[in-house]
Amino acid sequence: MSSVKVMLVVSLFIPAVRPGSDLFELECPPAVGILAQTTVIRCFFKNTTDIQILGVYLTKAEQKDPFFSQVGSKGSGDPRFSVEYLEDGPSLQISDTMFSDEGKYRYRVVTDSSVKEIQLSINVTAKYKDPVTSIWPEKVIDGGSASLYCNATGGYPEGFIHWFDRYETNWTVNSEMTKVPKNINGVKSVALSSKLTFKTINLGLEPFRCIVFNSKYVKDGENTLGIISAISDVNNNSSGSNTTNIVAGVMVIGSLIAGLLFALLCFRKRKDKDTFIIHSNGMDGPL
Repeated sequence: MSSVKVMLVVSLFIPAVRPGSDLFELECPPAVGILAQTTVIRCFFKNTTDIQILGVYLTKAEQKDPFFSQVGSKGSGDPRFSVEYLEDGPSLQISDTMFSDEGKYRYRVVTDSSVKEIQLSINVTAKYKDPVTSIWPEKVIDGGSASLYCNATGGYPEGFIHWFDRYETNWTVNSEMTKVPKNINGVKSVALSSKLTFKTINLGLEPFRCIVFNSKYVKDGENTLGIISAISDVNNNSSGSNTTNIVAGVMVIGSLIAGLLFALLCFRKRKDKDTFIIHSNGMDGPL
């Protein structure tokens, strides 16, 4: 029934087409959309000016009937699709792009001069989330062994993980990476996991950065991994112990000094008392 309506609408446009006009040229380069974002499919006329668009129809290559159309300002079909009537041509726009939008399409444009149908294609990608980093052991000895881990999820198609130290030296060649494709309810992704192992690590190179790139080597995200030195931790504990010992020593010495002062005071009071008694006895004796 819908195909009959389309044919009827197109047939109504035919009398308005200027006779003897040459077919116009229309191009729509392949488009790349990002999952859950808005995708714009640029379409433009070539070697044509002063042209009026009457309607557009978009059909998936494997289907017979259009799933979206717009005649004038009235659209029908998938509400996520719309047409931008720009000066250079009728570009398409997709809101909330899905992986199901990937594929090839037939795009029919009816103007006041003629009808043109071309093929266009859409690829859909997904951006990686910021990577998550970790290290084992959690506290590292300078010159000892250590393994650095970096995981990134949500991206499609598969991307890459690179490692850099504080001096921007790339350590990726020394790392191992695994890729796990996933497809959950039509949402595709490739999980990335990278492991960078040092038999003898130089803590002067930290912090390390883990950067995740998409399939075009464009950065999607990064995370910085700081390393806790086990030596520093021991020194901190040692410093704490030394401070405690010093405080305890000061308290003991202070107690001894206080005791000695108290004893000296008592001894002096007793001596003064004995002297007073002797003098008193001497004054009471015979003259």
